[in-house]
This record gives sequence, C-alpha cells and structure tokens, in this order.
Amino acid sequence: MKQLMISSLFLFTLSTLATNLPCDGESGTIFINNNGDQGGFVSATAIVESTVFLGENVQICGHAMIMDYAQITGHAIIKDYAKVYDSAKVFGNAMVFENAEVYERAVMWDNSKAYGDSRIYGFAGLKGNVRVYGQARMYDATYSSGYYY
Repeated sequence: MKQLMISSLFLFTLSTLATNLPCDGESGTIFINNNGDQGGFVSATAIVESTVFLGENVQICGHAMIMDYAQITGHAIIKDYAKVYDSAKVFGNAMVFENAEVYERAVMWDNSKAYGDSRIYGFAGLKGNVRVYGQARMYDATYSSGYYY
C-alpha cells in the first residue's frame, strides 16, 4: 500500500511538472538573440530565424515559424503551425496558434488571441481580450474587444 501511494505521488508530481514546463514539456532550447541576450524557449520542431528578437519568457512551440524581424516578448506564446513574420510584434500575454499568421507591421498585445486560419496584417492592432479566428482577416485598424471570425 505504501509503495502504491509513493508511486502515485511520483506520477502526480511528474504530470504537474510537465504542465509547468515550456511548451507542455516539448524538447527544445533557449534562444539567444543577436545582441547576446537570452531569449525564450524554442521547441525543437519550431523554426526561429536569427534575425528575430525573443523575450526571455516567450514560448515558441510545435511547428511555429518566427521569421524576418518579428519581435515576440512578454509571456506571449506562438504554437502549432502559426507564423509571425516581417516586422510584426506579439507581446504581453497574447497567443497565436493553430494556422494563424501575423505579419507586415501588425501588433498583438494584452490577452489577444489569433487562431484558426486568421490573418492579422498591415497596421492592424489586436489588444485587450479580442479573439480573431476562423477565416477572419484583420488589417489597418485596432481591435480591442469582441470575436471576429
């Protein structure tokens, strides 16, 4: 009985630790920015070009791609097959996931989320608790609340 309790506790501890690991425990490395600063976690399956800037608390997971001069800072998470490129910026607690793309000079911050097959581009800004998903296309305006699909 005692051995069963210890085994159960061990398994519970491992599962708890896995959920606190970057990218839910995916293997990867810490990114080093061009200026020598430590960046965030990059999954072994993700692509991050050397020209981007990553803050130290970001997570780039799955098969995400960060390219060109994109900047990801704060506690932002980019995952799945999402792409952030050109001069786009994602920061705060923003998330880009599934097949969403953020590019050109678009910016996402606060708790905004882009997912599905959505595209955020031009001078678009997503802030607050806005959610953009499905086939939505957002450009050249700032969106601070609501759901767009």
